[in-house]
Amino acid sequence: MLTVLYTSFGWAQQASRVPPDVMSPGTVASPRQNSPVMSQRGNALEGHAEGKKTGLFYKERKQGWYWYQKEPAKQKKQNPGFLTRRKLPHLSDYTIKELWNMYPDDFQALLNIFMKKAVQKPTEKNILDYLTMQDIARRKSVAYASVMSYVEQKHPELSNKTVYPITAPGQAAVVKMRTREQDQAILSARNQFALVMFTRQGCDFCRSQKSILAYFVNKYGWPVRMIDIEKHPNMAARFNITMTPTIILVERKSGKYMPISVGVISMSELSLKLYRTIRYLRGEITPQQWFMHDYERGKTNDSLTFTKNYAR
Repeated sequence: MLTVLYTSFGWAQQASRVPPDVMSPGTVASPRQNSPVMSQRGNALEGHAEGKKTGLFYKERKQGWYWYQKEPAKQKKQNPGFLTRRKLPHLSDYTIKELWNMYPDDFQALLNIFMKKAVQKPTEKNILDYLTMQDIARRKSVAYASVMSYVEQKHPELSNKTVYPITAPGQAAVVKMRTREQDQAILSARNQFALVMFTRQGCDFCRSQKSILAYFVNKYGWPVRMIDIEKHPNMAARFNITMTPTIILVERKSGKYMPISVGVISMSELSLKLYRTIRYLRGEITPQQWFMHDYERGKTNDSLTFTKNYAR
């Protein structure tokens, strides 16, 4: 018998565990058996019977531990890795030709297995097998490097040493060519383009950038216009300027413009960005050729020429 406390009426009453719908024929149900509490217990018992079938008994909110049901014991899952032994390869399973022509990913995986096998059991044979695999890998890398050097020498058009020399004199020549090209492009464009720098009062970065621009003006003779975004908000809105200092390049006739920098930028970086932007606005290069200097046109650093040569 289960005692149910009816707090709303202030008295206790004994309730039978047998719901009305399972009583024997001819039995008259008492008023307490037809009460709402007994109906809920009957529903709970039905849910318990269904829960055994569906496995959802312990997920029901109105049941659970109230009916003192024992949760079935959980079975421990066994890891199949501990039940089966790992089958390790032997070097005698492969010929030298098979190892030499093996796909690199497969060879690397096999090499790692031999290494772990030697670590697991550092016997003389296991160590020798692993060192043999390493020796094959070393010889294969030497063969690859040799053929690479041979092909580069036989096909100099594929080598980047024509634009990126590795010797000190060659690197010094590259710096001279790039500097000369940048200076010529910037000097030739001073009547076609203009620089605009957006600033504001109390901007310390702006003062630092102004001193760098003063050196730029003395070297190239470019006109540079300073615009205070607080005094001229319409100009700032027109060019979508929200931070200072910001430098843009404007073409005088067409009004086309392109941002050059935001924040303090050095003289060398300013010259390089202006050189690229001028050539782009003139139509001399495309975005795919953004890094290319004019002396590199038609060589390995010219991406479009490369695609044209091999698009066949």
